[in-house]
Amino acid sequence: MRTVEVPQKDWTRTLNEFSALHQGQSVSLDVVAPTMGVQPQIRELPLRGVTAESGPGGPAIMIFAARADGEQITHLIPSPTHVRIERTNEGTDVALEIESDEGLAAVLRFKGTPRSNPVDRVLPTG
Repeated sequence: MRTVEVPQKDWTRTLNEFSALHQGQSVSLDVVAPTMGVQPQIRELPLRGVTAESGPGGPAIMIFAARADGEQITHLIPSPTHVRIERTNEGTDVALEIESDEGLAAVLRFKGTPRSNPVDRVLPTG
């Protein structure tokens, strides 16, 4: 396993490519907080996408998943400071970690077999 740190200037492009590659895969999302431990947010739902946006309040990253009733769940990470992709040595994405300036980490993990990532060739290794 290895962890790839995504430079902030590449967040939008990388997360768009990540979303296109993994859309529809079953994911779980946990928020890890130093004072509260692991807090489950999403459990085994299809991923709709992950986006990075800039606004008047600063940058934000949103994770979208589909519920069984067709509705969408959105998880907002305000003021992100780090985006990391955990990969196998073969280049298969295993998890996406987004850290905020409050010290919280949102960890998105795949259920089942994640897809290989062709983006791995462009990102620097960390």
